[in-house]
Amino acid sequence: MKRPSIKQLMELTELSRATLDRALNQRPGVHPRTQKIVEQALDRLAAPPLGSDQHPALRFRLFVQTGEAFVEWLSQRIDHLASEMAHARVQLDLVNCFRDSDEQLAARILQSEDSVDGIAIVGRNTAVTTAASRHCMDNGKAVISLVSDLEPEARHAFVGINNRAAGQSAGFLIGRHLQPLQSPNVAVIVATAAYIGHEDREIGFRSLCRNSFPNINILEVINGQDTDEANYEGVRNFIRKHGRLDGIYNVGGGNDGMAQALVEQGLAGRTVCIAHELDSVTERRLRSGAIDYVLSQDLDNLLRTAAAALKSVCDGNLIADQTLLPIDTYSRYSLRREHTG
Repeated sequence: MKRPSIKQLMELTELSRATLDRALNQRPGVHPRTQKIVEQALDRLAAPPLGSDQHPALRFRLFVQTGEAFVEWLSQRIDHLASEMAHARVQLDLVNCFRDSDEQLAARILQSEDSVDGIAIVGRNTAVTTAASRHCMDNGKAVISLVSDLEPEARHAFVGINNRAAGQSAGFLIGRHLQPLQSPNVAVIVATAAYIGHEDREIGFRSLCRNSFPNINILEVINGQDTDEANYEGVRNFIRKHGRLDGIYNVGGGNDGMAQALVEQGLAGRTVCIAHELDSVTERRLRSGAIDYVLSQDLDNLLRTAAAALKSVCDGNLIADQTLLPIDTYSRYSLRREHTG
């Protein structure tokens, strides 16, 4: 195999051309950690290509039943990692199930069973979804839940953040901001408790506020349905009903609608607002000041870890029941340069 190009190495390592040139030619000024990253990238790109006789490719399908902005961002990261995945003998295809009912999602899972080696699911924990997942497992397919968990018997492992801890983090941030107020009004936006991740985030948030910040009034759970339209109307209705909104925590999607309602009501920068997942929408709203904090997870790390877990199951290896990823907390001041746009 010919030597990987600088462009391939730049895409894989996210290092500059100048840094790669110094590392490849063993020039001074390269940190040992950077040199190791370059060497690992060279090893990956030197692996047998996708579909070779030596290492036949494993095909996995990722079903995503969440908000549109998150689906779009996840799709972009999969495209970004396509070359790396190919050289790791993995093909990962995303199926956008945002508009699907639970029955439609289950049907998609069962229809794809014969054409893939395993599946990953970001979806609601419903009877039909878990039945389809168990059917795949019974037929020798690898099944991983991502971001929001499924019933333990319906998957081999879960990969994502500790969602209850994420909710506690949101409660701590809002509580500290609103601590001087005597009786602040706070709302929580939840799509549905069928997302175990959403339920865990809400539980963590409520328990932290109740135990550490009893001055906070969590007045209402807004049914956001993971859509901008529902969140927009839900926030407007809350303000009409309660008069003021001091803090808001959205455990799911539809962040653009929530932020737009705050802007129109003159509350951007006044209402403490916390959302999940750093994507194109939340980044823009962070920079504008409509959202104060975003709790997120590194999607590249999520996808790499999920692919490794699926491969391990296919290889017959025992894997951990859960792989918990770090919780990243962003404000408008901590966004990395590559997130600008």
